Amino acid sequence: MARQGDQRKLAEWQQRLRRFEKSGLTIARFCARERVSVPTFGYWRRKCAGGAASPRAAPAAFKSVEVIGGRAVTLRFPAGAVLDIPEDRPDLVRVAIEAVIGVTPPC
Repeated sequence: MARQGDQRKLAEWQQRLRRFEKSGLTIARFCARERVSVPTFGYWRRKCAGGAASPRAAPAAFKSVEVIGGRAVTLRFPAGAVLDIPEDRPDLVRVAIEAVIGVTPPC
């Protein structure tokens, strides 16, 4: 059985994650505003999403995509931001998505 403090912390993070989804801010800016670290945010985001163990696991909001060489890619984010990636750099799609969701590349 979970301790009451654990349940309180879980509820606090669930509320924080809802605020983040509505904020339109990047993870880094939201964390600065909330005075929490980006790694802690990532931990709780994964924990609240069902406990995904891998730090490279994408949140459920992202769909699997196939990048076809020779085509420009445009990423449109819910907050209204648009990112255009040139056709000669499809490798930047993964980099851009990981930056947005706060995934730290492996050492």
